[in-house]
Amino acid sequence: WLVAEVRRDKKVYRQEFARGEPTTEMITVGVAGKDESGTTISFLPDPEVFEETEFDAATLLQRLRETAFLTRGLRIILADERAGGKTEEFYYEGGIRDFVAYVNESKDAVHKHIVYLEGESDEGNLEVAMQWNSSYVESVFSFANNINTTEGGTHLQGFRAALTRTLNQYARNEGLLKEKDDNLEGEDAREGLAAVISVKLRNPQFEGQTKTKLGNPGIAGLVERIVNQKLSEFLEENRTEARQIVQKAIAARNARQAARKARELTRRKSALENSSLPGKLADCTIKDPDSAELFIVEGDSAGGSAKQARDRTTQAILPLRGKIINSEKNRINKVLSNTEIQAMITAIGTGFGDEFDIANLRYGRVIVMTDADVDGAHIRTLILTFLYRTMPELFERGHIYIAVPPLYHVKLGSRGMYFEKDAQLEELLVRERVKDMTVTARGELETTLTEARWTRLVREIGHLEAWAAKLEAEFGPAARFAIAHRLVESEAGERPDAAALISSLPANGYELTVVEELGELLHVRVVETETSTAHRVDLPLAMLVSSTYGAVQRAYAKAGDIVGLPPFTVAFGSKSFHAETFDALRSSSLDLAKEGMQISRFKGLGEMNPEQLWETTMDPTKRMLIRVEVEDAAAADRVFSTLMGDQVEPRRLFIEQNAKDVKFLDV
Repeated sequence: WLVAEVRRDKKVYRQEFARGEPTTEMITVGVAGKDESGTTISFLPDPEVFEETEFDAATLLQRLRETAFLTRGLRIILADERAGGKTEEFYYEGGIRDFVAYVNESKDAVHKHIVYLEGESDEGNLEVAMQWNSSYVESVFSFANNINTTEGGTHLQGFRAALTRTLNQYARNEGLLKEKDDNLEGEDAREGLAAVISVKLRNPQFEGQTKTKLGNPGIAGLVERIVNQKLSEFLEENRTEARQIVQKAIAARNARQAARKARELTRRKSALENSSLPGKLADCTIKDPDSAELFIVEGDSAGGSAKQARDRTTQAILPLRGKIINSEKNRINKVLSNTEIQAMITAIGTGFGDEFDIANLRYGRVIVMTDADVDGAHIRTLILTFLYRTMPELFERGHIYIAVPPLYHVKLGSRGMYFEKDAQLEELLVRERVKDMTVTARGELETTLTEARWTRLVREIGHLEAWAAKLEAEFGPAARFAIAHRLVESEAGERPDAAALISSLPANGYELTVVEELGELLHVRVVETETSTAHRVDLPLAMLVSSTYGAVQRAYAKAGDIVGLPPFTVAFGSKSFHAETFDALRSSSLDLAKEGMQISRFKGLGEMNPEQLWETTMDPTKRMLIRVEVEDAAAADRVFSTLMGDQVEPRRLFIEQNAKDVKFLDV
C-alpha cells in the first residue's frame, strides 16, 4: 500500500493506493499552515511485487548522503526505528564542495582551497569540485541528474581532456615544464585528485538499462569548454596553489616514467628467461578464463599444501611471501619494484592503470586465500587494496573473491565436522546438546530447551540486546542498570514510582538504595552483597517513559514468555549452572554444551594438510567463497584511505568509534 498526504493551499489532502490502484478518493483531512507545503509519502512494499522487502540501512544511507551532497541545501533525515537502528541527518550547504571534503577527510590536501567550477548552456548545467591530495590514487565521481554514472560517459571524457590540457598549458606558460620535458599525461594530472562532476541535463541519454554511462554527444564539448575556461582562471588567480597542483602532477609523471622503465626491464628479463609467468605460479592446464581460478595464497607453506590439494585442470596457485607493500602509501614505481606485486600483475594478465585490458584476464575468479588470524586479515587487506586501486574493473565485473577457510574442526564421537562460522557451531551445539537442557526460571517454572524454543529465544535476546544498546546510547549506564536489576519488568507505557519500584525489586546479589531524588534524576546506591563493593548510578526518570525503554520492556517480556524470568538454573545430565540474565543463559548453555566435544580452532592454512584444505576451502562443491563488490565507491575510497593511508588520527578515531562492535579480537 501507499498513502500520499499533500499540504497545499492551507489544506491537507490524503489518498490511499494499493498495487497501483487508488483504494480511496482524495479527501481533505486537515488544515495546513499559511506557508506550509509539501508531500509526505508512506508505503509498505508488497512481497508479491518486490523480491526484497527488507530495507538495508547502509544502502539507503549511501544514496541519501549522495543526494544531499548533489542537491545543495537539501536536508534529509533517515530514521531507522528498528532495533539497533540509528537516526542520521544529511545537510550540506557547500554541496559537491562538501562531497570532495568528505572524500579527502582522511587525506593530506596538496592545496588549501577546493576548486569549484560551474557553468550552463542550453543543454543543462555543470558543477565541478576538486582538490588534490598527497595520495597516489584518483578518486573521481561523476553524476548525471543525480544518477551515479559509475561507467563514466561523455561528461567525464570532457572533464579529463580539459584537465590535462589546462595543466599542461599553465605549466608551459609558467616555465614549470621546460621545452625538453614531456607533457603531462592524463594519469599524471589525476594522481591524488578527488573530484565530483555533476551535470543536470534537460534530455539525458544513458547507455544501457542501468543508466551508469552518459551518452549525450554534445556534453563532452560543453564540459571541456567550461572546465578549460574556469580552471585557467583559478590557476591564474591562485598562483601558489596552481604551482602546488602542477608540481604534484610533475612528480607523478616522473614516477610514471620510472615505473615504465621498471616494467620494460621486467619484460626484458622475462623474455630472456623464456617465461612470461612468475616462477612460483603453479598454473592450471585449462585455457578458458571462465573456467579457471587463481588462488593467491599467503605463505610458501600454505602454498605448498594448496598446490598438492588443487584441481590442476582449473585451479592455479600463486603463493606470496610475507606482507606485500602497502600500495596506498607508496608511489606506483616503488609498488612495482615489489616482487610479490610483480608476480600478481603478471599472473592476472590484465595489466593495470591505463594499460588495464579486461580481455587479457587469465582467470575468471581471482581468490584471495589467507589465514583466519590478524596477520592473514592484514595480508588480505593489502592484496585487496592493491587490486582495488589498480584494477577496479575486476571488482565491478565480479572477478574478486575471498576464500573462507573453516574456523573450527569439531570431533563428536567418531564424526569430524568443519564450520566456517560461529553460528554453524552453535547450530550443532543446539542440535546435539542444548535441546536436552532443562531451564528452571523464577517461580520454579520449568522449561525444556527444544530447538524451536532456542531459536525463538535467541532471536528475542538479539532484539533485547539491540534495543538495550540503543537505550544505552541515549541514557548511558542507567540502561544496563535497568535491565540487570530488572526494572524493565514493570508495565510498559506507564510512568512508575521509581523509588518504590527499586525498593521492591527481588534480591539478585545486590542491595539498591535510593540516596537522593533531584527533579528528574534519581541517585541510586548499589552494593554487592558478597563483597560490599559499592557504586552509584544516576537514573534519569525520562528514560523510564521513553519509546526506546518501552521497546526494551517488550523485548524482555517476549523472552520471558519463552523461558520465564531470571534468575535461571539450567540442568544438563548431572551438571547445572546459575544465570542471572537472558544473555548469561544463552552463553552459559553453549559453554556447557561444548563439554565433552573436541573443538579445535584453526588459525593458519598451514595447519591443514592438503586433503583438509581441499575438502574445506578449495572443493567447488563444498567450499564457501565471498565475492567482493563495491556498492559505494566514495565510502570504499574513504575506508581504504582511513585504514591504509598515511594519516594516523582518522585511523585512531575509526578504531575508537567501532571498537564496541568487535566480536572477536586477535592480539
